[in-house]
Amino acid sequence: AWSKTYATIQKVMEPALIKASKQVTVASLRGKGPMELVQTTWSLVVEDLDTHGVKLFLRIFEIAPQALQLFSFKDEVPLEQSAGMRKHAAGVMKTVGDAVAGLSDVKSLIPVLEALGGRHAKYGVQAEHFGIVGQALLWTLEQGLGELWTAEVADAWSKTYATIQKVMEPALQAEVARKKKVRDAWALVENNIEDLAVKFFMRMVEISP
Repeated sequence: AWSKTYATIQKVMEPALIKASKQVTVASLRGKGPMELVQTTWSLVVEDLDTHGVKLFLRIFEIAPQALQLFSFKDEVPLEQSAGMRKHAAGVMKTVGDAVAGLSDVKSLIPVLEALGGRHAKYGVQAEHFGIVGQALLWTLEQGLGELWTAEVADAWSKTYATIQKVMEPALQAEVARKKKVRDAWALVENNIEDLAVKFFMRMVEISP
């Protein structure tokens, strides 16, 4: 009977003890480096990722209301209950999480961020949007972390986002420039499309009479 009683007590107390030992406090953050500060505090954000994602996007639209027009859920009301926004926000927060995890291997992370930056060109994202997202992200983290948002944590996150932006922004600009070159080249073709079409078919006949 006593064995079963103790087993029950252990079953209840042991998880609580483990959880308590992992609790993050202001004191436990002291002395940690920037990467560890970011990864440790992000582990707390992950516990309610969807809520923080919604807060992030609502903050983005508070800072830059016109940015809403870039998204497919722009007409969904009320916005805070938009399924489309929640899904997109969840994806963005997962990407942030991937970047945070990738801080341990920056060489592998850089090409991932470059590809991500380039892909955003097709959505009409502009370079100035990175600053808006960064501002909104830091605000969201501050709200979520409360007293854990110390000067050191804020500095670590600011530098981390600046690094992410430094990689993604040039990739976005390069892809925007590439697409512009393609559009400009096609515009020249359209201006003389009949003559070029004739030349094209004549050349086909030459190649394969």
